[in-house]
Amino acid sequence: MAGTSAGAVDLRMGAKGLPAVLGNPYTGNGSPGSFLWTAMFDGLTALDKNGAISPALATGWKLNTPTSWQFSLRKGVTFSNGEPFNAKAVVATLTWLRTPEGMRMVVSPEISGIVSAEAVDDDTVVIKTAKPDPLLPARLSGIMIVAPGAWSELGPEGFSQTPFGTGSFAVKDWGKGARVTLEAFQNSWRKPKVDRLIIVNLPEDTSRVQALMSGQVDIAGNIGMDDLDMLEAAGMRTAVGGGMAVTALAIKTEGARNPALKDARVRQALNYAVDKEALNKALLRGLAPPAGQPASRGVTGYNPDVAAYPYDPAKAKALLAEAGYPNGFAMRFEVMVDRFPSDRAIYQTVVQSLAKIGVQLELKIVTVAAWLQNYNTGGWDKETDGFLLSTNSAPYNDVARPMEIYSCLRPGAFTCDKAMTEKLVVANEQMDVDKRMAELNELAKLYHDAAPMIYLNDQVDLFGVSPKLEGFALVNRVPAYDKITVRK
Repeated sequence: MAGTSAGAVDLRMGAKGLPAVLGNPYTGNGSPGSFLWTAMFDGLTALDKNGAISPALATGWKLNTPTSWQFSLRKGVTFSNGEPFNAKAVVATLTWLRTPEGMRMVVSPEISGIVSAEAVDDDTVVIKTAKPDPLLPARLSGIMIVAPGAWSELGPEGFSQTPFGTGSFAVKDWGKGARVTLEAFQNSWRKPKVDRLIIVNLPEDTSRVQALMSGQVDIAGNIGMDDLDMLEAAGMRTAVGGGMAVTALAIKTEGARNPALKDARVRQALNYAVDKEALNKALLRGLAPPAGQPASRGVTGYNPDVAAYPYDPAKAKALLAEAGYPNGFAMRFEVMVDRFPSDRAIYQTVVQSLAKIGVQLELKIVTVAAWLQNYNTGGWDKETDGFLLSTNSAPYNDVARPMEIYSCLRPGAFTCDKAMTEKLVVANEQMDVDKRMAELNELAKLYHDAAPMIYLNDQVDLFGVSPKLEGFALVNRVPAYDKITVRK
């Protein structure tokens, strides 16, 4: 698609939203920020299109001791403001994130085990952890390295307005929330094939689909299931990517007002009551198989021997009666809507399914901002018994991440099984790959049986793509912009 400058080539994407924090990559790791930040920044490592950890700003790494990792850095890399990328930049980023201010950032749990980062020379950095951490290289894929001089001078708020990274693009204009215009960073180590990337804020699914069909954008992000046939009929391509997550409704057992939810039999009953295969067939076009463990298919730690709870309302009722609730009970969950394909219809189906076993579920719809505030602070309404919380294994595609969130390890834990948490700690420190996989597979079965959530279905990411694009691929749930060519 032609840009405003003669001969320039633009790549335009319609996104569900733009990050309110603009260019601060430490305030979250999911949509909408990930659509923007992956264009501007890099971590030491990254996921490849198959979900495996691969080199990025680090070209290689090795374990010196069980608590010391050595990273060899990519040479000749610069930030978009001209600052050199080197070991000092890595140390500066990790050191700041370990300050009290940095530890308040959303990404801080990913590096909470780091005790130091030291520059051996310009191209080598050693990172030490308090305990053995086999996941450190993977965790660092979600820690974007920022230009240290600009960060120090501007501070987080100022840097968010004028961010500088090593990625393929640099921000030119924030567009007052309507769109973000980024220009190609020609000196990037992953030089893009287009001149500009324009991310347009189109919150409504229909507006993104219409913009793609009319040629106003080249990519429609996070479209709905109902849009696939229409786009394909219009000659557009569609891309389906694994979401590295399970759609789930978290059940509060810590500080819960409802004693019924503390009983594993009750939580299992809630899972037996929902026909997840019917959800997949009727609402998800067969693309999202039923889930019964924190890992979705393709995530490291997924146990193929742990099946989803089958649909068995009779067993659900029997479990409720056995637990002392033959007539059911009432509960309230907080959810966001229009976040995943068919989510409104899925939630209503869950409500109807639970009603058939006597459980009256009230859904309170909240904004993303309100949900994030409650999740980060534990400030849920006192009447809230559960909430939407997908088991998100992004950004590094390992089940340890959602298992940690659904455990005693999370500050202000909403669910806490001490025996399972002890096993998770052991797995998190297991440096032998085969032993670690065996331990994660055991945990998958334990998480299935403990049912700290209502497991629903594996998530999928759906994108509409113009036939003008070549080289389109989803990597870590977002388009790999630097690989895309736009045919005129």
